[in-house]
Amino acid sequence: MSTTHNQPRAELLLHRGVIRTMDPANPLVEAIAIGGSRILAVGSMATLEALCGPATRRVDLGGRMVMPGLIDFHMHLLTSMTIRLYSTPLDPADDFAAVLAKVGAAAQAPSGREWVTAGPYGPAALAAMEQPGALAALDAVSHGRPVSLTHVSGHGRFANSVALARAGITASTPDPQDGEIVRDAAGQPTGLLHETASWPVRDAIPALNAAEMLDVARQAMRYLNGLGLTGFCDASATLDMLRTFRALEDEGGLTCWAGFNLALSPTSMGYDAAEAAELRRNRKALCGPHMVADFAKIFLDGVPSLRTAAMLEPYATAPASEPPIAMTLDVQQLAEAIADFDAEGMGVKVHAIGDRAVLTVLDAVERVRARNGAGVQHQIAHGQFIREQDIPRLRKLNVLADMNPPLWFPNSASLTHERVVGKARYARAWPIRDILASGADIAVGSDWMTISPDLDPWLSLCGMVTRRDGTGRFPGAHRPEQALSLEQALPLYTRNPARAMRLGDRTGQLSPGLSADLIVLDRDLMSIDPMAIAGTQVMATLFEGRLVHGGF
Repeated sequence: MSTTHNQPRAELLLHRGVIRTMDPANPLVEAIAIGGSRILAVGSMATLEALCGPATRRVDLGGRMVMPGLIDFHMHLLTSMTIRLYSTPLDPADDFAAVLAKVGAAAQAPSGREWVTAGPYGPAALAAMEQPGALAALDAVSHGRPVSLTHVSGHGRFANSVALARAGITASTPDPQDGEIVRDAAGQPTGLLHETASWPVRDAIPALNAAEMLDVARQAMRYLNGLGLTGFCDASATLDMLRTFRALEDEGGLTCWAGFNLALSPTSMGYDAAEAAELRRNRKALCGPHMVADFAKIFLDGVPSLRTAAMLEPYATAPASEPPIAMTLDVQQLAEAIADFDAEGMGVKVHAIGDRAVLTVLDAVERVRARNGAGVQHQIAHGQFIREQDIPRLRKLNVLADMNPPLWFPNSASLTHERVVGKARYARAWPIRDILASGADIAVGSDWMTISPDLDPWLSLCGMVTRRDGTGRFPGAHRPEQALSLEQALPLYTRNPARAMRLGDRTGQLSPGLSADLIVLDRDLMSIDPMAIAGTQVMATLFEGRLVHGGF
């Protein structure tokens, strides 16, 4: 590092710690100097002393680890935070009796809201919900209030009779495209609603007003910063969401870099044709300096737990008469949709879980490349059942793998997937090490809260490097041969998502000139038992050099 008389003085100097920069050219340094919102320099303490003056605050880290703030590349932030603040929490492991007890207590509690919403419910409760009498049991504890319960995948609901009536769902209501109203032997709705069939209930729940949404966003920032996140990408964003975050940005409260995959496709939850037109037309003007909305979202298939992910072979638990799962678009329709966005410079995140859906995305992007040329990077969200022969196509076609580590180790959700698809097929799921070895781009995200009611990036990171449950609640390991080293895993939560969000020139690593987005941890992740990563605590979070969580 060279210095000049005109070089600004450091306002903050962090030293005597383990500073891991995520910069491949300079991965480990002794000290970091910060001036204003930027990193002035990284290097040895002796060198950085030249940047210090009487006003420089020196912080002795006492051996603690510093690294870039985490970036969650796939979440549903406002939706999930609203559920966290306004809904009755369920554990995905709850059985139906536990769900009924919690819903009954919530229905009797004083509340300013008529609707009772709760979630997420998981496989144990779902099995009972599929039996005769489940709707009557839910009605009996509802005390006349509309009740909507959300499945752990986010792709289904269980609604009581009042909620079904509010949504206009009756025996004569036809199944919507790409959805199912589950019915009993007499043709009456049972309360279970899969995929798009759940949308009318969702839409019947009174929305928060603008002030309430802004407060949810404020609390979301505190939650993310406290966990060590300084960036996120919302996987399916609406016009109201962008307006909320812009309002937060304008008041100075957006303490994360915020990326948005816009609900511009009729396949997306929250899609509205008029709003989609405005979003696409004004997406750049709607964004503040810490926001980027250069991406669209398409849902191609569903989820394994509801047997709506599109597979090449039948599900292990499917009845022999069950037809192949339909996708929302065929390969040509998908190619046309992606090509339209691609021509405008917009990347597309396609939700594709089943191996047939993943294959369809790759075939569609291949057609787009032939039509439009190299174009921008597109993404496959989830893609856990990708076939071995399709992995090399990710790099060839410049398709990023957006992957979700909370499913890579034994837990309620992953064990449900294994049961539904069959052990042999699940033994081939989530081949992240193979994908990384192929040279394809990978970024990881939680998919919060479609997997777990709590956001825990450190549990996820532990699962990435061990393929085990860091809580110890679920024994065993899933495909331990696909575990990553910590050196391989950390960039997938920092540098890679920043680059994929087109923010790599601003954040994602600790390098001179980039934003001072960093976290101080209570342990050096590289020097501990990998299982201990799950217990990591964030002592301090800086966003653009400003302390937004904890302290030194």
